[in-house]
Amino acid sequence: MINKITRRSFMGASAAAVLAGGLVYPSNAKAQAAKDVPNIIFIHVDQMSLLDSIAAYGAKYAATPAIDRIVKNGTSFMQSYSTDPVCCPARASWWSGTYSSENGVVINNTPCHSDTPDLSPIIQAAGYNTYFAGKWHVPGKNVRSLFHVLHEGSWWGEITDSEVTRSARAFLRNYNDEKPFFLAAGYLNPHDICITPSTEFDRAQDAQGKKTPRYSAEGILSDSDIPPLSEAHGYDKREPNIHIAMHRGLIDKPKFSQWSDELWRMHRYNYHRFIEMVDNEIGLLLDELERSKWRDNTLLIFSSDHGEGIGRHFSLGKSTLYDEVVKVPFIIATLGDALEVRKDVRDSKHLVSGIDLGATVCDYCVADGSKLPHGRSLRPLAAGREVADWRTYLYAESSVYMHMITDGRYKYVCGYEEDGEVSGLPAGADTHSIGVEQLFDLINDGDEQNNLAYHKDYQETLKKMRIVMREEEGKRLPLRKITGEAGLEFMKTNTEMIRKRKYPKNYPVV
Repeated sequence: MINKITRRSFMGASAAAVLAGGLVYPSNAKAQAAKDVPNIIFIHVDQMSLLDSIAAYGAKYAATPAIDRIVKNGTSFMQSYSTDPVCCPARASWWSGTYSSENGVVINNTPCHSDTPDLSPIIQAAGYNTYFAGKWHVPGKNVRSLFHVLHEGSWWGEITDSEVTRSARAFLRNYNDEKPFFLAAGYLNPHDICITPSTEFDRAQDAQGKKTPRYSAEGILSDSDIPPLSEAHGYDKREPNIHIAMHRGLIDKPKFSQWSDELWRMHRYNYHRFIEMVDNEIGLLLDELERSKWRDNTLLIFSSDHGEGIGRHFSLGKSTLYDEVVKVPFIIATLGDALEVRKDVRDSKHLVSGIDLGATVCDYCVADGSKLPHGRSLRPLAAGREVADWRTYLYAESSVYMHMITDGRYKYVCGYEEDGEVSGLPAGADTHSIGVEQLFDLINDGDEQNNLAYHKDYQETLKKMRIVMREEEGKRLPLRKITGEAGLEFMKTNTEMIRKRKYPKNYPVV
């Protein structure tokens, strides 16, 4: 079987197959596919924000010719959100059409419930062969039981993303089954940015109580090479308590309070370099598709599981509900002209989410997506057809205790609190107390600097958003206690920290 041979032998076999007329990839399709359905390649990256990441969208300090090429050849959804902006929860939602509070993957390394749906068998039942290369990271689900695995993912994109590309390129050269294929190519970068903060901090020199990088002083980089400090570097300190506990330097290392402006700028610089690394890999894959016989009838879907703090709101990393972290690219494209996909279009009207991936794939595959509880197909939007009853509000979760809704104008974030002993049940208005809230006017305050939840003129808007939040939570499947020690320990540890430090549960209305 293909998933048991090594990368070296696989590439050797691939090269030999070119001369011998092709190798046979194992089939896992369960039926005959519908006529004229496309092949699908889902290219997914890790930790790429919709903001300040893609040159075609206006990023000034990152060169992204490959992703720009996808943008030019497709429809970009500019109101695209992660379901839960951290690796495992977001990915579990992709493949199951469920939210983290429903499937149990509320933080990394917490296993999903055993009955969580799976997209791959659904499209196999519709006649598709399914293949996977790269990062999976869905605890409780064995990728090898769901896909034919071409390459196993790793935790260091700079070293192993190239192996994902080589495996995917060899697949395109040699696939010769008559059945359509679904290929997921999972790249790790720009996730390597998670590795650099402590290293940068340790290597920086102390200057007046702040850590300052040496690059400019030693002439390695000029100041003009390094992005400026983000205009959204400041933040309104009235934040949900779980956010404060996780992101304000109290439990993180290094402490943000010791970062100089120059160190924050270097973090942005490094982030852009990791974006360029993965863009190069994507470019090689696109070139291979362009040369292949699959070019005209292959659909491309490009997205990221979550974004990155990139110095906005005095933060880095993930697990927040600010736009730089929760808004992610989502593009439907094709290099050819046979498929009904609008090209070089940016859709800023429709609210879309990672929860929509499964429904979209099922629509293109003519598969029965009824087992996926949530999500809407983006196919008609990519084709330019209006959908009269598209969602008015988009819902997302983070860190068990934070929920978010937005209508595109206002964003409401509710921070929930434990009333007593931690039960292990995911948070919600019916089971937990409302703590600190956030309300942002995304039109007039795009950098999310002013929390309007405690402004007297916005109390009616706040009340309305609370009602909508309860309605959106009510659409979830019946919730069950989180399984696995990691999730329960996360809830207990952070609840104890919040109580010990006596974080405020609300603020006065002024």
